[in-house]
Amino acid sequence: MSGTAYHALRRSGLMYDQRFLSHDTGVESTVITRHGSFELSPEPHPSSAMIIRRTKEFLDGTGLSAQMVPIMARAAIKEELTSYHTPEYIAGVRTCAERSMHGPLDAEWGKIDEETVLSPGSFDAALYAVGGTLNAVQAVLDGTVDNAYALVRPPGHHATHNQAMGFCLFNNVVLAANYARKRYGLERIMIVDWDVHHGNGTQDAFYADPNVLFLSLHQQNWFPEAGGELEQIGMGKGEGYTVNIPLPPGTGDRGYQAAFEQIVLPIGRQYRPQLVLVSAGQDASWLDPLAQMMMTMDGYRSLAAMMVELAGEICEGRLVVLQEGGYSAPYVPYCSVAVAEALMGIDVGIIDLYDKAPELYRCQTIFSQDTRQALQAARRWHQRWWNIKGE
Repeated sequence: MSGTAYHALRRSGLMYDQRFLSHDTGVESTVITRHGSFELSPEPHPSSAMIIRRTKEFLDGTGLSAQMVPIMARAAIKEELTSYHTPEYIAGVRTCAERSMHGPLDAEWGKIDEETVLSPGSFDAALYAVGGTLNAVQAVLDGTVDNAYALVRPPGHHATHNQAMGFCLFNNVVLAANYARKRYGLERIMIVDWDVHHGNGTQDAFYADPNVLFLSLHQQNWFPEAGGELEQIGMGKGEGYTVNIPLPPGTGDRGYQAAFEQIVLPIGRQYRPQLVLVSAGQDASWLDPLAQMMMTMDGYRSLAAMMVELAGEICEGRLVVLQEGGYSAPYVPYCSVAVAEALMGIDVGIIDLYDKAPELYRCQTIFSQDTRQALQAARRWHQRWWNIKGE
């Protein structure tokens, strides 16, 4: 299928590897009661490999894959992982994966929460996810491509230096930022996290660091507990460089777009990063089972287009998008491919999965008073550090 250009066609890279699928989170079938348990027909784990597989098939089916520059994955080496994670934690994750262990686990080397599942293929998948992400950063900074989409698995933004949580093992975006700083000497990197869950691991990594600006848009009072409050703004020299934008359920396309226009883009223009990284969780969609934010395919395309425009304005277009969450097997591929379209500057004519549905129209047009008030509160709060309108 040929695409219709709506901007100058850009050279976009695609990083994907079949080894990502070896991170097998299994199925859920057991019901626990106060008096025992029983079994139902198995249902795939929310973070199923099927979702990323279908996304790649969607990219192939639209012809986008063939128009993107392939970026090879590789296994990250220890020195790259230890730019954030402890050696003991890395070894512990390897051992747990080999034994198909999962949380909750609290060991001397670190923790695995109750939601995170490991299989024998998980450690290698995570190594290649990190290494492939670093290759995507390299391709962008070397000028091989203008921007890149890293379709990685497992995700990473919840992982701390010594804890696997929220389905995440190694923090891909933190390691990408550290790699860009060490190898290329970058002094200012901007990370935008639009996953519906707060990127606590990323926040922790750079909480006292003014050289990485972290902005997170997420459902308020959701996951993790007490994560992503407005008051979490960094510490020491990093004060003001953590920007949390908690949003109410039902924010929808217009609310997210307003958040970008009113807060994300003005702050990005003031910070003027040398590289933009996006933690792209497509779990704020209206069909996602783990949240209630009501975004659509068109909304994700709009957010990605704004990030492309910002990167073009301030850092020669250097932008890397990394896959994070997204748990609707039918709809994540639509939203992710819309992001890829925006990166490339083309429109391949995808019709939304539920085109003409009244719910879809509502998601595209709603802009509630709750959302307006949340954005007003965020503007007022963050204008202490940034020149944004707070009225």
